[in-house]
Amino acid sequence: MAVPDRERTEAILASYQLPEGILRHSRGVARVARAAARLVSEAGVPVDAALVEAAAVLHDVDKPDTRGSLQHGIAAAATLSNLGHEELALPIASHPVTALMDEERFPRGWESVIVSVADRHVTQEFVTTDERFDDLAERYPQYRDDLEQARPRAHALEAELAELTCLALDELVARLRAAWQEGAEA
Repeated sequence: MAVPDRERTEAILASYQLPEGILRHSRGVARVARAAARLVSEAGVPVDAALVEAAAVLHDVDKPDTRGSLQHGIAAAATLSNLGHEELALPIASHPVTALMDEERFPRGWESVIVSVADRHVTQEFVTTDERFDDLAERYPQYRDDLEQARPRAHALEAELAELTCLALDELVARLRAAWQEGAEA
């Protein structure tokens, strides 16, 4: 089956009846991911922008059922695969912070890297990667050590994305922030 278009993606998202906070986060991640995919494409690197956007919108559909669990991402990937959208499985399964410490789930391929990087920048607002990790450590103090081990890997993915797009890291982050703000004001 093909990557779901925006209408189908929104219908899938609506079927989960997620809390408003998760919806706001997911749509924010999608705006940031869409901008990152555009930058990668402009750099001449093939990337499936529709796949990136759909995965970004749907990456947290399992969040209410898996919050704080190692199954987060895996459950959503399985569910979407069962719906006939196997192509979404890898970027969704590899987006959680826990995937950064798991060699089998570590984000591979630009679509997965983009969704992971975008998720590190969005809470209910646009944040830096460090702000995101600090927030997670505050909310989940029992995982502070694991988060500190994952932090440099998140920074490395972001640096790879900046290098690929021929942008300084601060310029990449500024462009991603601008993409988030454009949609947040709508």
